[in-house]
Amino acid sequence: MAKIYISQEDWGSEEEFIIFNDSQKVSKWYIGPSDYEDYADRTREFLSEFICMQDSFPVFLTFEPYIDQAVKLEKLLNDNAISYTSRVEGIGSRMFPVFTITLKDVQDLQLVLEETFWMAAANQFFAFSFTDNCTYKLAMKKTVMRKEKPYMLPSFQMEENSTVITTWHDGQGFNLYTSNERYKTLERLISHLPTSTIVENE
Repeated sequence: MAKIYISQEDWGSEEEFIIFNDSQKVSKWYIGPSDYEDYADRTREFLSEFICMQDSFPVFLTFEPYIDQAVKLEKLLNDNAISYTSRVEGIGSRMFPVFTITLKDVQDLQLVLEETFWMAAANQFFAFSFTDNCTYKLAMKKTVMRKEKPYMLPSFQMEENSTVITTWHDGQGFNLYTSNERYKTLERLISHLPTSTIVENE
């Protein structure tokens, strides 16, 4: 039985290193565990339950693993006949591997989450989408010193009924970006949560 907190969030700040093609259509929700203890494990477990509840397989995971984990990840996916593509993105000396993994069912989802979520909890980019709609684009972002710097950022095509889920800081919950009417209000979102979920917003 998961106990969670939900809040609707403003977005589009300099702190968000993600791009959407039609941001006016996109709503953002934060969903996270109510209990701080073992929050990364709680997030992983609830994320799996939430995705399964949507019954929208295949699901696509776009993931930036650590460079030294890329070969291990390829072996895991090949050994389990999980479809994926891999490439290198970046600019200048800041190059990094990107995997797009096609999760065809619950078993694929749970295996990949079990083996890789520790990197999501370490703040590597980790995003699920119900459509294969992610590319990378060059964008200018302000650094801590308020100077603009070029980055290659994940960019999602948010057509009608698109949804993207990204892990939040340190794996403490996740952000849900959506143009889907089923998640447009708190009441609608709650109606699509796993049946045993307790929402503790007060």
